[in-house]
Amino acid sequence: TEAGANAYLKSGMSNALMSFSSTVKDMSKIYSKQKINAEDMYELGRMDAFLDAIPRYGSLDVFRQEIPGSEIEVWLEFAIERIKTFTTNRSYITTGKLEKLDFSFLNICRRMMRHPVPAFLAFESQFFNALACFVKARKGNGRALPCDDICLLVTIMVSNAYLMARGEFDNVWSIEKTLKQLDATGVLEEFIRCATVPQPEDCSTYAPALFCMFDEIRTCTPFLTKKLQKGRPCGDVVHAILEGRDGSTVERPGVINVLKAMVARFAASNDTTRKAKVEKRMCRNCSRGDLSESFQKSLMKCARCAQAYYCSKSCQRADWKNHKKTCTPRTKSENKQIENLEHMLSEFIAKQYAHVMVKMVKACKEYGLTKNDMLVELDLCINQNGIVPAMQDKPEFKIAPVKDYVEGSRPAEPDWFGKGCGEIYEHSVAFYLRNVKDQHSKLLPIEFLFLIKYPAGCSTYKLKTIQPETKQHMFSEEAVLAFKTYIDHGDDGPLLRILGFKFMMIAKHTIHTHYRY
Repeated sequence: TEAGANAYLKSGMSNALMSFSSTVKDMSKIYSKQKINAEDMYELGRMDAFLDAIPRYGSLDVFRQEIPGSEIEVWLEFAIERIKTFTTNRSYITTGKLEKLDFSFLNICRRMMRHPVPAFLAFESQFFNALACFVKARKGNGRALPCDDICLLVTIMVSNAYLMARGEFDNVWSIEKTLKQLDATGVLEEFIRCATVPQPEDCSTYAPALFCMFDEIRTCTPFLTKKLQKGRPCGDVVHAILEGRDGSTVERPGVINVLKAMVARFAASNDTTRKAKVEKRMCRNCSRGDLSESFQKSLMKCARCAQAYYCSKSCQRADWKNHKKTCTPRTKSENKQIENLEHMLSEFIAKQYAHVMVKMVKACKEYGLTKNDMLVELDLCINQNGIVPAMQDKPEFKIAPVKDYVEGSRPAEPDWFGKGCGEIYEHSVAFYLRNVKDQHSKLLPIEFLFLIKYPAGCSTYKLKTIQPETKQHMFSEEAVLAFKTYIDHGDDGPLLRILGFKFMMIAKHTIHTHYRY
């Protein structure tokens, strides 16, 4: 337990097992023997238990207070040297397997990455460089990988260290910084290669760490743009895997789907000819949305949250009573996450616009309401099958009345609000639903209201989009009516006026392919 581990740490250094340096010394003696006896195995078992329990259960503050960083650095230096010996082991290079004792030591390294202190120091040392070389030693001139169990340990080590950097370090690292650190060591491409190996743990607590890391990689457009192109290590590995020239010979669909999504997002981020895109900023108070460059540059941004824009100080003052309910300061990292979300949302609209409109027509008819009374609920996170439900050919998302989210028993409330989870649920209701109410109160006839779950949390968006050729609003009441007219009567004239010929033909193809009208 945490209490037991903390008490053990606070008991002082009188027990030799408390010292990482003494543990390393004792382990070195045993590993250097030509033959290891039963007593040695018992001692290694005790050390294994120590190195498992302390990072697993010890609290961050007590760990830092009682164990100097220098102690963990000694252990890391020892770990690096041990991994280097594995790298040159002829048996491993040939078979991809390690002796039982060597595998056990690699498992200890995996356990240590569950704690932010050794994880942080691993980033500061040559640990991940050594780990990358260890995996590469099996590759030779082909696509050979370590055995399945070792690939599992490698992916757990890297993904756990990544999660520590993203959430547990004193100064939490951004997605881009963490990925850059891993990429610089060469371990990121080896992590991707090892992740392609099918594992029975895909449904256990291991998989979420792996897919959470992949989820964040997929949303980090700056990293994808720089690193996923051919000629870069990560880019070459990903493309080689998708072309069947690298990675596991037995396909792991969840990971392959994620890699395809990454490549698609990289291609989209470099596509400067995208036709439909999210419109530029508008004044939050008066809703003025002039597209001219001079007006866009003149908009003032809320200094506190950096998310609300105003055309004048008087508009900002007039809106403060409503805006202060949801105005919360954001760090640079949080603002970057919002930027990534906007890219994902733009990608969703570009691909799934016709699906949204068809479902909006059906929802308005079912509930007898207008589109301004409805909310579009999206899940943009990767599931354990490596798929983003909202980005499939026939996307999965929900449209329901706003009142069903904010009134009475809230029947439309999403599962990911965490009902029954105490404080998490109370926070979701108090913050997100208040935000839904605030955004809904200001919704214009040319906008749709979205509630979006994404890797860093969830957010509410009022969204309006202009068709670049016809200059028509694509989320207006008129646009919804145009889709309804075509669905009910087969008249595509209104659609043509809103979307133009090319986009109209794409919309009609979507309707006839996925919906029986």
